[in-house]
Amino acid sequence: MTRPPLNLFIIGPSGSGKSTQAKLIADKYGLTHLSMGQLLRDEMAAKSNYGLEAKKYIDQGKWVPDELAYRVLREKLELINNSNFIIDGFPRMLNQALLIEEYFSSRNQTVSLLILLSVTYEEIAQRRQKMGRTFQDLARTDNNPKAIASRQKSYDDTADPIIYHYQKLKKLFEVDGNRPIEPIFNDICQKIDLLIKN
Repeated sequence: MTRPPLNLFIIGPSGSGKSTQAKLIADKYGLTHLSMGQLLRDEMAAKSNYGLEAKKYIDQGKWVPDELAYRVLREKLELINNSNFIIDGFPRMLNQALLIEEYFSSRNQTVSLLILLSVTYEEIAQRRQKMGRTFQDLARTDNNPKAIASRQKSYDDTADPIIYHYQKLKKLFEVDGNRPIEPIFNDICQKIDLLIKN
């Protein structure tokens, strides 16, 4: 029996471990992992029109405008038939959620679940200290303390409407992200397995 497509989003503040969990989930369930941040960094590295436009915002620790993020993501989704994916770091704004949902419904697809990693600011600050300046940090132009604080504030300001929206749709799964990787992953897998069964 073929399972219905698994179309997942995972969000959480910067440093919450979204990408780590998304990679594990993608491996376990055979999904395409798309990281919104990485897609934008790839565009910037390629110095594409999208990339040049995005860089202006990212360097200031600001979110890329909805329409731009949506266009970059849509191109990638078309390559995988708009199904069986996990996207980390999207949606960042309620409007992005509405844009992508409209796009999916025009293609008879739907979002299966929004996974929310709830992590305290203190925990994120600690993780950043532990990490120090790793290679990955050096690849980012926005990892100075001012930009980190700015991203945290941006996230707090925009996450609530998204959370409320997916709660109403009964497609929100909130998980305690202040723990090690393994128990978080196990909790998420239990939820996904339930989805598949039902």
